[in-house]
Amino acid sequence: MEQQPEFFEYPDSPRPSKSQARKARRAKRASASGAGISPLVPKTPNQRVYIDSLRRGENVFGVGPAGTGKTYIPARLAARRLLDGTISKIVICRVAVSAPKHALGFLPGKIDQKLAPWLVPVFDGLRAEMSATTLDKLRQENRIEVIAFEHLRGRSLQDSCIILDEAQNANIADLKLFLTRIGENSQVVVTGDLDQIDVRDSGLLHALYLAERYNVPMRVVRFDESDVVRSAFTKAWVMAFAAEDDTSAAILDHAPAFLHNAGTVTKSDESDF
Repeated sequence: MEQQPEFFEYPDSPRPSKSQARKARRAKRASASGAGISPLVPKTPNQRVYIDSLRRGENVFGVGPAGTGKTYIPARLAARRLLDGTISKIVICRVAVSAPKHALGFLPGKIDQKLAPWLVPVFDGLRAEMSATTLDKLRQENRIEVIAFEHLRGRSLQDSCIILDEAQNANIADLKLFLTRIGENSQVVVTGDLDQIDVRDSGLLHALYLAERYNVPMRVVRFDESDVVRSAFTKAWVMAFAAEDDTSAAILDHAPAFLHNAGTVTKSDESDF
């Protein structure tokens, strides 16, 4: 008897539907891209809460100091969801703001090229979950999209995972614009560090207040110095700066009144000159 080819289709075998074929292709890509990738494991209790919330599909604020994984974690989980086919795309936003003395001035290129220096932390998380080839392919297909704030107005971001990084440098108008773009079947993650604000009118603290005051369905995960996992060296410095800030605040709280009024001369003071 002649041996049938390995992929012979018998006449009575049902053909897969288009949706089943798409799912099979996504599963195959996910399996291939996941080879050799270490699993994402929480290293602190707050990271566990963060990861569990994101895996449940919750919208989340991740707020805290440097090195806590608040950007890396959602980037990795968004990449996995995209590869698994549970979302259609990843959208990345960031306010392109530097401290004035560090500003680089005009940057050439397209939007994603202009924003590239600010997006390295997000793309580090994406690369941890997929190959460089897969990442480039998804970007070319616009399934990983970088959007500047000036191009957000009028957009409705459907079936996506949307990440806003360094949100402490967005004012409340920026955050209102961003948070009202979120469409159906989408998840939003907003990250920021309230100790690294480079603008005078940051709106992040007010947005956190609004979320909690009006029961907006968005979890707030607050990291602290104990959650720093970048390195022991970074953790030591984060803790040192935090301790120094606390000490300075305590000194000012107990300082003589004339220190709080420095630079202000009253009529009663003028008689002393």
